[in-house]
Amino acid sequence: MKKRTYKTKKVNQINWNIITEKLAGKEVALAIDIAKQKQFALLFNKSNDVSELFRWNHPEETPAVLEAINSLSCPVVVIFESTSTYGDALRFQFRKLGFDIHQASAKRVHDAREVYDGVPSLHDAKAASIIARFYQDGLTTPWRELTDAELRLNALVREHEIHKSQYQRNQNRLEAYLSRHWPEVTYLLNLNSVTLECLLIEYGSARGVAAHAKEAALEMKKSGGSLLTKQKIIDVIGSAKTTLGVPCAEGERLYLQALAREMAHSRVQGKQVQKALEAQIDNDRELCEMGRLIGRVTTAILLSLHLDPRKFNCAQTFQKALGLNLKEKSSGRYVGQLKITKRGSAKARKFLYFAALRLLQKDPVVKEWYQKKVDHKARNKTVIALMRKLSKALWHVAKGQAFDAAMLLSVSKKTA
Repeated sequence: MKKRTYKTKKVNQINWNIITEKLAGKEVALAIDIAKQKQFALLFNKSNDVSELFRWNHPEETPAVLEAINSLSCPVVVIFESTSTYGDALRFQFRKLGFDIHQASAKRVHDAREVYDGVPSLHDAKAASIIARFYQDGLTTPWRELTDAELRLNALVREHEIHKSQYQRNQNRLEAYLSRHWPEVTYLLNLNSVTLECLLIEYGSARGVAAHAKEAALEMKKSGGSLLTKQKIIDVIGSAKTTLGVPCAEGERLYLQALAREMAHSRVQGKQVQKALEAQIDNDRELCEMGRLIGRVTTAILLSLHLDPRKFNCAQTFQKALGLNLKEKSSGRYVGQLKITKRGSAKARKFLYFAALRLLQKDPVVKEWYQKKVDHKARNKTVIALMRKLSKALWHVAKGQAFDAAMLLSVSKKTA
C-alpha cells in the first residue's frame, strides 16, 4: 500500500476551477465524515479521475465549502454517516442547495475499517474514504427527512425522558437522605408516594412532622385520599416522633424540601408529556392497535428511534433493525451458540423487553407458551424468544392486522 493514502488538503488549497473543468457537468459525490468541528470529506466522481480529500473547520469555513461545491455546476450527491445532531446543520445547508443526500451506517463504517486497506485503524480521513466506497458499492440509502409530526413526537419523547430521568435521580437522592434522617418512613410510604412528597415539601423533616402532628395528619389525608388508611397515617406520625434518624440541620431540612419540590415538578410535567405522547399515538388509527399491544409510550419511543414498522419491507427486516436477528460463530467442528446481534438501538430493545414481560403477565396464551418453553436455569432466554416473535408481530399489527397470540405461538387449541 502506498504511503500517505489519506493525505488531506485544506479546503482553500484546492483549485476548484480545474475540478469544474474535469467534471464537465457530470455527477459528483461528496462523502463527509461528520465531527463536531474538524470535517473531512472526499470529493469524487464515477470514473475516479476526480478525487480530492480535504478538510475544513465547521462552522467558520463551512460557507466557503458550500460555495465551492455549488460552483461546480453539476449534480451533487452528499453522503453522511447516520450520526446524531452534529451533521444536521450541514445537511440542512446542502439540502437547501438542492443536493441529494445519502446515508451510510456508522456501525458498518466502523466494521469496515480493515476491509479496504488491511490496516485495523480508523481516523476521520479514512472514514470519509470508506463512506465513499460504500456509495460506489451501493451500500448507502437516500436520507429521509422527518415530517413535522415525527419531529414533534421526537421532541415529546426527549422531554418525557428528561422528567423521568430527573425524577429517578432525585428519588435516589431522597432515599439516601431519608435513610440518614428518617429511615422508618421508607417502610411505610413508597419513595414515589405523593403523600411523602407533600409531607417533605411542607415540613422538610421528621422533627417538623412530629411538631405539627395534627396538621401533618390532615395533609396526609388530603394528599393520600381513600388509598391511605387511618392506621397508616398514625404509623407515619408515630415514626416521625420516635425516629432513630439523625436530626436535620436547617440546611439539610431546606435541601429535603427542595428535593421533594423538584420530584413533584418532574412527576407533574412527566404526566403531562406522557398524555401528549399517548394522544399522538391515539390520533393515528394505524398505530392504535400497536399502542394497545406494547403500550403507547413504547410505541412512541420506537417511532422516535426511526423504528416505525410501517417503513420496513418485511417483518424480518424490522426484527433485524431492532438487533433481534440471530448470529452464529462456527468453525470446523465447533458450532457456536446462536445469539441476538444486538445491532441498532439498545433503548428500543429495553422497552420491547418490558412490553414482552407485560404481555407475559396479562395474556393467558402467552403465559402458557412461556411455561412450556421456559428453562428455569435460563428464564431470560425464553423472554428474548418472545421479544423476537413480538417484533415480527408488530410489523403485521402496524399494517392493520389485529394481534392474536394463538397465531404467533404454538399452544394448545383449548387455551387459544
